[in-house]
Amino acid sequence: MSDRRRVWATLADLLSRLERDIAARQATADQDTLEKEVRKLGKAQFKTSMLIEEQAARVEKTLTMLETQQAQQTDLVEKLADEKVNAARQEWLQSLLPALDGLDNAIASGQRYLAARDKAAQSPNLTAAQAVLVSPADRAKLSSWLDGLRLVRDRLLAVLENGGVTPIPTVGQMFDPYQHIAVATTADSDGANETPPPAGMIIAEDRRGYRTADRVLRYADVVVFKPKE
Repeated sequence: MSDRRRVWATLADLLSRLERDIAARQATADQDTLEKEVRKLGKAQFKTSMLIEEQAARVEKTLTMLETQQAQQTDLVEKLADEKVNAARQEWLQSLLPALDGLDNAIASGQRYLAARDKAAQSPNLTAAQAVLVSPADRAKLSSWLDGLRLVRDRLLAVLENGGVTPIPTVGQMFDPYQHIAVATTADSDGANETPPPAGMIIAEDRRGYRTADRVLRYADVVVFKPKE
């Protein structure tokens, strides 16, 4: 082989090696670049995943808060509705008290009239007209009328009791400013020979009071014993 051919063969071999070396370096560079890109993508994906998890946790916390607030609002609405119903019910029950007062007054008046009539019936000097007024038949009518009033009164008391309304105890009880109103005081007791009641004891009821388990619907008007100084 001539020297020229040897030179061309050597150059061709060197060129081939150079091309292979450049290709190998390019492949290595591409692999490094790819690895770097993969790492960048991995980091970005991790950050994205963390952000999504954080946002999901915030959304879940917000939903839980909203559900709690909604439950509290529902409870509040139900409580307000119950309070409104109870207030309306107590107002309606309280409106029955004047009717009950009227029945009590009518019954008391009828009893006083019966007592006076029975006393008058014992008089030996009755005229014919007076004898008719105090006759047993007339007394039976009046007594029947009073029984009817008592029946209506008992039904009203039952309605109040079913609504949780009860009369306030008065006579024989000590005066309680949270339940009673003293409309008068007296130094007279019901028995001259009996031991007088202690100061502050209620000896008469002027108007009945009523209350529920948690509040007074109407204070009782009472007469309180106050001994002489």
